[in-house]
Amino acid sequence: MRISWSLVLLVTLGFPLRAQPAPEYAAIDHVEFFVADLSRSLDFYTRVFGSDLWKNTQSERRYLQLGQSYIALEQLPSEQNDTVRVDHICFGIRDFAIDAMHAWLDAQDIPWQDYPSGRDLHVDDNNGIRTQLAQSPTWQQLSASTAAPEPRDASGGAPIFDALAIDEVFLMVDDLEVDSLFYSRLLNVTGALQQGSLWYAVGTARLRLTQAPVGQIPGVNYFAVRVAATDMEAAADKVFAAGGIVETILPNGFSFWDPDGLRVVVRTLGD
Repeated sequence: MRISWSLVLLVTLGFPLRAQPAPEYAAIDHVEFFVADLSRSLDFYTRVFGSDLWKNTQSERRYLQLGQSYIALEQLPSEQNDTVRVDHICFGIRDFAIDAMHAWLDAQDIPWQDYPSGRDLHVDDNNGIRTQLAQSPTWQQLSASTAAPEPRDASGGAPIFDALAIDEVFLMVDDLEVDSLFYSRLLNVTGALQQGSLWYAVGTARLRLTQAPVGQIPGVNYFAVRVAATDMEAAADKVFAAGGIVETILPNGFSFWDPDGLRVVVRTLGD
């Protein structure tokens, strides 16, 4: 993969960010994705990560808590000629104020769009990858107003993993140089270049950015979940039995594809 000299200089010397009050990013708050069969996906993810499941009071969207983070799952409408996909990721911000966020994004020349609630907003990168920006954690607003617990049959036993938080999202982008500038402006940090990828701190989590191979569509390659220590070989067998396809198993974790082909990484603390 070719990385231009301007990108190397960006990483080595730092990107000159504008002198404006910057948001304080806390974590990767959640990941939301569309699925082909909502019931099947709920069966799979509650088996893997537990039954702390909530339902949106105005739609069929579900939320599954993963420690300090969560995933949101929504049925892909049958009339849409589309495929399963990650709809957006969300970066949680401490002391979020939407007017201040507008001013910050304007100063960085980053277009933004408010959500209808007026409580949060989103930005889209050069590839159409959407990032929501909101108060950290959004779970407090969610559980207090727009969602309610949904009892789930736990007769299948304890979940495979004790999830702690989403701690990484890996994006494949069309133009690493262009997109690195976008995320440097958005996050107010420069990426650390390591093994062909750029890594950005997002509070307690991180964002990984790399060039998409020729012919591959840009988008979310995986999201990673920190889990409590467990026997990874035994856990991999259970993920497979639940309907996942498992990759190489390491002592501290492994990756797998869910029933829709979305990629997830699980790993323990200390990785």
